[in-house]
Amino acid sequence: MATVIPFKAVHYNLDRYGREVTRFVAPPYDVIDRPMERRLKEDRLNITHITLGGEDDKYAVAARRLKRWLEDEVLVCESEDFFFVYEQTFTTPEGGQRVRSGIIGLVKLEDFSEGTIMPHEKTIPKHKADRLELMKAVEGDIEQIFLLYDDPSGHLESLLAETKKKDAEMTFSDTDGVRHRIIRIADPTKVDAIRKSFQPAKLLIADGHHRYETALELQKETRAKECPQETMDCDYVLATLVSFRNPGLVVYPTHRLIQKVDAALLKDLPARLEEEFELRKCDSADALASAVEHANGKAFGVWILDPETYLLAAPKDSKSAANPMEDLPVWIVQEKVLKRLLGYSDHMLDTKINIEYVKGTGPTRELMESGEYQACFFVKPPTVQQVMEVAQTGQKMPHKSTYFFPKIWSGPLLYLFDSRPVKR
Repeated sequence: MATVIPFKAVHYNLDRYGREVTRFVAPPYDVIDRPMERRLKEDRLNITHITLGGEDDKYAVAARRLKRWLEDEVLVCESEDFFFVYEQTFTTPEGGQRVRSGIIGLVKLEDFSEGTIMPHEKTIPKHKADRLELMKAVEGDIEQIFLLYDDPSGHLESLLAETKKKDAEMTFSDTDGVRHRIIRIADPTKVDAIRKSFQPAKLLIADGHHRYETALELQKETRAKECPQETMDCDYVLATLVSFRNPGLVVYPTHRLIQKVDAALLKDLPARLEEEFELRKCDSADALASAVEHANGKAFGVWILDPETYLLAAPKDSKSAANPMEDLPVWIVQEKVLKRLLGYSDHMLDTKINIEYVKGTGPTRELMESGEYQACFFVKPPTVQQVMEVAQTGQKMPHKSTYFFPKIWSGPLLYLFDSRPVKR
């Protein structure tokens, strides 16, 4: 049983700065490279000064800055509990326009063993340690997690459609051309309806596995120290929740690039692959990427720089596996190619040794043409249905199996522990 509640949001002072908040917001911390961080931090009030802190003692710096922004009313806290609609309008690579809409609220933390909230990807320990220190320092959630739920009745989607007709509380545009709108849900009847609609739901983590597991760890540490019986601020995490059935829900591929692999292994790879896969030659990287995109089922692409090789690989056994995980190209590449044929270990994959995960064909091609990597594997993204099927078995997909686009941006709404609802 999922518990989703409204909250007293902390946000930039809209009376002072206006509803257009592009200058203040940022992508999630884990997709910001150094050049982007420097550019964003050129604005002294951008949220990256909190999410990424300073050069030295960044957690303490972030906490001091947050405290000062609250004291100076750069950030203000709502006096009442609300849900919010988060709408993102974007253009797909094919040129079509999509609109993805979700509900922003607080979700009660549940251990994965309870089965109410399900992960689908593995996490990297060092990333969780970093986020845990930041959460302790700022005492709250500066960024959201992204959750999926099923809404077979369409009740919540109808409520979203009605609410989106209202004026936005805040708006902003990002560097990918996505237009974001945040709309307050203040009607008590609708707020209550949303709470009740989520009660029977199971929730799947689409993005933010590290942040969710970090929130669980903070909850565990806090309760070990204080041991209160009543509900605590740290029992909840800030999230955007989107229906599986939302027409704007899309998943993009994340390709695998490898380096420092024994050249002899790569030279023999096509012959080794031929034992289990049907191979088809392509003329170029773009042709290979297109072939993978339009291929059925479990196919993946192999691009080797030396000797120049472009191969579409499809398993000779095309039957569906009993385990839904084994039908995923990301799993096939990891288990049957990287580990079995190229000598990668779980530790190497978990800690990103000699492997990089890259979103999109263009960036992948640029990195390969730089000569930094020896080979690339183009993979199809899992469908939302496949993600759900694997999660329900209790398994976790390989790292970076999914890339839900657009990202949930940081900065529009914050949840600080002293701004929690009074009544649960």
